[in-house]
Amino acid sequence: MSIRIDERTSLLVGEENLSKLKNSSVAVFGLGGVGGTAVEALLRSSIGSLTLIDCDDVSESNLNRQLLYTQEDIGKRKCDAAEKRLLSIAPSCKIETIDDKVDADFFIRHELGKPSFVIDAIDDIDGKLAIAKCCLENEIPFLVSMGMANRLFPTDLKVMRINQTYNDPLAKKMRHVYKEAGLDISKITCVCSTAEPYCKGKVPSSMMMVPSSAGLLLAAYVIEQLIQ
Repeated sequence: MSIRIDERTSLLVGEENLSKLKNSSVAVFGLGGVGGTAVEALLRSSIGSLTLIDCDDVSESNLNRQLLYTQEDIGKRKCDAAEKRLLSIAPSCKIETIDDKVDADFFIRHELGKPSFVIDAIDDIDGKLAIAKCCLENEIPFLVSMGMANRLFPTDLKVMRINQTYNDPLAKKMRHVYKEAGLDISKITCVCSTAEPYCKGKVPSSMMMVPSSAGLLLAAYVIEQLIQ
């Protein structure tokens, strides 16, 4: 006997909440190790509309940790490869892609609208500031990923306000940047690791476990917020 793709989801959250998810839209900034896992988890959780934002190509060095891509995708634009994979899983999902760098003028060039939720899974400091400013000014719920590189174990990942973070160099930098821009950091929620970096170097080191676990945690938090 065949069952719907969303039947197991419905058994867990109920038909009313399933309907909420199908009518929700999420914008995901960054389709790497964190954002790629987050967006696939959201798709498989019946989110009805996804906006994917990235400006990079798939490279071979991505394949040790970035869920969305295979050898066949090397050299392709991440937005294109991600869209193809996601539609192969859930062709009914409405997917929009924006292949552009997120900078201070991004929201002048692109109209984001008002999605149900935004996930910031990029590393660029100016881009992260632009996303936070846009979301706070337009009262769009959002969740930010902090640094996931140079760590080996996912057990230290937590959801917290950014003013509560520690042992995260990117979070420390972003606290300063957000404050300098006049943003209330007590209103910015993030996923971060409370573990000290396992190693340091010019090239960030990473395996799949921490970035993908962070992506799942981001997706789970968004789902929780949408069905409350």
